[in-house]
Amino acid sequence: MPLGVHTSIAGGLWKSVERAVALGCDAMQIFGRNPRAWAWSPVPEAEVALFREKRKEAGLWPVAIHTTYLINLSAPDDANFDKSVFLFKKELGSAERLGADYLVTHLGSPGEMGPDYALRRILAALKETAAEGLGKETRVLLENTAGSGYGFGSSLADVGRIIEGARAFRLKIGLCYDTCHGFAAGYDIRTPGDIESLVMSINKDIGLKNLKLIHLNDSKGLLNSHLDRHEHIGKGKIGLEGLSRLLNHPKLAMIPLILETPKKTGSDDPMNLSTVKKIKGEA
Repeated sequence: MPLGVHTSIAGGLWKSVERAVALGCDAMQIFGRNPRAWAWSPVPEAEVALFREKRKEAGLWPVAIHTTYLINLSAPDDANFDKSVFLFKKELGSAERLGADYLVTHLGSPGEMGPDYALRRILAALKETAAEGLGKETRVLLENTAGSGYGFGSSLADVGRIIEGARAFRLKIGLCYDTCHGFAAGYDIRTPGDIESLVMSINKDIGLKNLKLIHLNDSKGLLNSHLDRHEHIGKGKIGLEGLSRLLNHPKLAMIPLILETPKKTGSDDPMNLSTVKKIKGEA
């Protein structure tokens, strides 16, 4: 089970690889650019080459890039939708240049238009993306959400509808399951019956073969609270026992893990990585 964290790109994309290696990671996730800005500029070729070289030397797998927070592929406003699709395509193209295995994206919010409208919008965006030849090298991973407000993607059935619909576009696609978001949306994993129910839901709605990455986070919020607040491993409402059930489930045991736990001090990532390794019996 490859294990890594979301690392900073401060000082250059290649620096994120060095940070992952220093933490003893097998995998890593980064933002490919400023996650809170619309302005786009391509990554210089020299930086692309250096990142790919450093990643190859480190032997990291997988490398995931998370899209910026501004992208809303469900947006009811046409101008916002068009900007979002433009930026999504640029970020996917950049991920492919960098040799990233996955591009993780949230599914946005359709406002009051509802989930069926969101589904049509997202599929239109993915169709346009595939028509430009993107998504053949880097796999797009749809991340489940906590279900706050009008956000789309808290239902695995809804995410599965997108994955099924995207098959027609020949776009590489799959699921990134976030444990905090899932718990906040009502998917419990704290008992043996709960984890079996989740695995069955993923298999039924998504297909286990399409689950490519897990964002491993505890939750500050209660079950079905729709609160998107990540917590240190074992220190939230899911707890060590629940997360241990997920980590040691035979059908999930080889899915790569990325921690997105709080980073308030330099000791936070090592602490959470150590906790996960102890749960897995690797420490």
